[in-house]
Amino acid sequence: MSSFDKFLNPAFCANNINSPCPNKTSKANNACSRCYLVVYCSRECQKEHWPAHKEDCNNALAKDTWKPDWHTEDRDPNFSQTDPSEPNSNTGKMSWWGGMPALDLLKLDGNEGQDASSKMRILLTSSHDIRNIVETVARLPDTYSGQCEITMNGVSFGVFAQNIVLVLTAFHFPPEEAAPIMIHLWYSALIPASVLTALQAKLLPLIEKVCAEAALKRPKRFFKWIWKKNKSLLQLELLRDEWERLRYTLRFPGRFPASEATRIRQEVMLADKRIDALHRALHAQPRYWRLSTMKFRRDGILLPFGCSRKEFDTPNPMLFSASRSWPMPDSADPRTSWDIRETYINAEKDVLGIDITLALNIPLLKPKIENPKAMILVLFVCDIEEMSSFDTMDQDITRVVKYLPEPETTDYNDADQMRRRRSSSFVCNVSKLFDLYKKTHGFDKIPEKYGLKMRGNNTVVAHWPMRPGKNAPQEVFDILEGSGATGFERYVEWEWA
Repeated sequence: MSSFDKFLNPAFCANNINSPCPNKTSKANNACSRCYLVVYCSRECQKEHWPAHKEDCNNALAKDTWKPDWHTEDRDPNFSQTDPSEPNSNTGKMSWWGGMPALDLLKLDGNEGQDASSKMRILLTSSHDIRNIVETVARLPDTYSGQCEITMNGVSFGVFAQNIVLVLTAFHFPPEEAAPIMIHLWYSALIPASVLTALQAKLLPLIEKVCAEAALKRPKRFFKWIWKKNKSLLQLELLRDEWERLRYTLRFPGRFPASEATRIRQEVMLADKRIDALHRALHAQPRYWRLSTMKFRRDGILLPFGCSRKEFDTPNPMLFSASRSWPMPDSADPRTSWDIRETYINAEKDVLGIDITLALNIPLLKPKIENPKAMILVLFVCDIEEMSSFDTMDQDITRVVKYLPEPETTDYNDADQMRRRRSSSFVCNVSKLFDLYKKTHGFDKIPEKYGLKMRGNNTVVAHWPMRPGKNAPQEVFDILEGSGATGFERYVEWEWA
C-alpha cells in the first residue's frame, strides 16, 4: 500500500477530533440524514460526534429562510469596491482554475473515430491549468496507440510552474502516489508535510541537475531537458531563469507557517468589503452547499467535509508565491473547473476579438485534406450577455420562477427578487442574442475572409453547456445556478468552409 493511500482514500468517518473513530477506514456508509455533509462508520460514532456536528447541521446558512446581510439590514448591496482609496483584495489576481468545466478536446467517438491519426495535435492558447489536458488524455480510447501532442502557453509563471510540477509528478511518481499529490498541489492551500518532502526528494534533484547543466551553457537563453520512462518521453524547454525559479518554488515555503498562510488567504477569501458579493453567491447555492463553500473559503483544503485536516500543515508551494501572497480572487472555486453534474480560446472583444483570434490560429489549423475534422474551439463568456436587454426580463422571470422561492417583498433589493432577475438568464432566448452578436461582429464575412465556418452541430462540446434545458429537473437547475454560471456561456467550433 502506498504511503499516500490515506490521502487518496481518506477515512471518511467524521468522528475524528475529540473522540476519534477507531475504524481508520474509507468505508463509512451512515450519512447524516439531515445535511448529508458527513458520514460515519457506525451509529456510535455518529452519536459521539453530534455535539461537534450540530453546529454545522443547525447553521443559519443552511436554513431555507437564510437571507444575505443587505436584505436583512434593508440596505443597498455593494458588489464591487468603487472607492479607489480603499485596498481591493482581488486586485491583480486571477483564478488559476478557470471558469468552465474541463473538456475532452478530441472527443474521438464523435469526430475522427477509428480513422484517428497516429499523431494527434492540440493547441491550447492562453491556458490556465491542465484540466483540459487531463480530461482529453483520460478519454482517449484504450485502443488508441498513437501519439497525442499537446502544446500550451501560459498566462503567468505561477500557473506555468504549477502545471510543470503536476506533469512531472504524473511522470515520476507511481499513479497511486501521483493522484493524491496532484490533487492537493492543484487545489489545496495547505498540504501534508509528507507531500512536500516527497516532491523535494524526487523532483527537486531533477530540477537542480538541469539548473547545473544550464549554468554551464550561459549563451543559451532557452534550455531544454528530456526525461524518458519506459516508452514515454517528457520534454520541457524553459528560459534559464525560469528553471531557477522552478527550483526556488520547490524549495519554498521554508519557515512560512501554516497559520500565516491561512491568515493571508482569508484576507482575500473572507474580506469584509466583499461580504455582499459572497452572500450573493451563497444565496444562489443549495443550502448545504453554502457550508461547504464557507469551509473551503476558510481552510482551502480540498477534502470531503467531514475528513480530518490534521495532517495538512504545510503551505502549498505551488499556490503561495515568493512574496507569500494568495494569487487568486475570492471567486476562485475548483467546482467551476469540472462538470459538477458528473463529479478554449477566449475570443471576446475585451480580450482579442474574434477577428484576431481566428487570424492568429488559422495558420496552426491542419489543412482539410489532412484532417477534415480539424477545428478551432472558441468560448464566449460575457459578450453574449452584453447583447441582452430588460425588454424581455419580465417574461423570462415568469418562466424561471418555478425553480425559485417566492420573494418576501417587491423591493428591488429583496434578495429573492434579485435572484430572480439574475437567474432569468438561464431561460432567456440566447439564440436570438447570439444572432444579434453575430450580426454586430460580422460573422457573415468570416467564411470569405478566413475560409472558416461555424459548425451547425458541435461535436466536442454543446453550444450552451451551462443552460438547464427545457423542463429541466430542479436538481439540474440548482447545480447550474449554484456553480456561478450565467447560461450565456457559448462555445463555437470553427471548421474549414
